[in-house]
Order: sequence, then structure tokens, then C-alpha cells
Amino acid sequence: MILDTNIIIKHIRKRIEINPRGVVPIVVVGELQAFALKADWGYQKILLLESILQKLPIADIQAEIIPYYAQIDAYSQNALKSTPLPLKTPRNMGKNDIWIAATALYYDFELWTNDNDYDHLIPLGLKLIKDEVE
Repeated sequence: MILDTNIIIKHIRKRIEINPRGVVPIVVVGELQAFALKADWGYQKILLLESILQKLPIADIQAEIIPYYAQIDAYSQNALKSTPLPLKTPRNMGKNDIWIAATALYYDFELWTNDNDYDHLIPLGLKLIKDEVE
């Protein structure tokens, strides 16, 4: 399964173990490091983040993922003629979220998240695991 940024942050905040089967896209690593700096995380949280990232494989962006990125971006803007959005209303996605979803589609892995940013991508074959924020 692909881990979204918000899942890892939740596990760090609650200091609970994360699923060892997870894969972390490289853009999630960047988001996590930026979040830690902006939130002025202390030594313990930084150490926990580093520990999590050392235990999980990191999925880098590779050329084979680019067509999935392009498809998701076009689909989200309702510009993919072969597969129009059901509600015909474009969905603005952050570029990192597009890379995260593209990584999940490329590897055919479930995407574990706790937000709704990816819901409209289910018709493209994205498999979501929703984790409610407590």
C-alpha cells in the first residue's frame, strides 16, 4: 500500500506503529520534511519520522509513472475525453497528490489516506483505504 503524508503524520502524533507493508512515495518524504520544519517539530518527532522512513521502502519517481501523472491531471481537470469526470466539475489537485496517486496506480497498490482528495480517481482504478481522523 502507498502511504499518504497525512497517515504518517497521524502515526507520528499518536506515536503508534505504522503498517510495515507500506511504501512511501518520494514526494511524501519531501512533504513530511517540509511539514516538520514548518511545524517546528522537536527532536523526538524528528527521530520517529526518521525511524519510520528507514523501515519503509521509498518509491522514487521514474519515467514509467509519468503517463499515470498525465492521465490523473487531465482527468481531474475533466480534459480526458476518453474518461470524463462523472460530475463534469474539474477537481483541483495539488501536484504532489497527483504524483502520490500516480505512484499508487503505477504499482497497482492501495492508497492509504485520511482525506477526500483522491475520491474522484476511483473510476481510473485507484484503490483507496480511508482512515478516519480521530
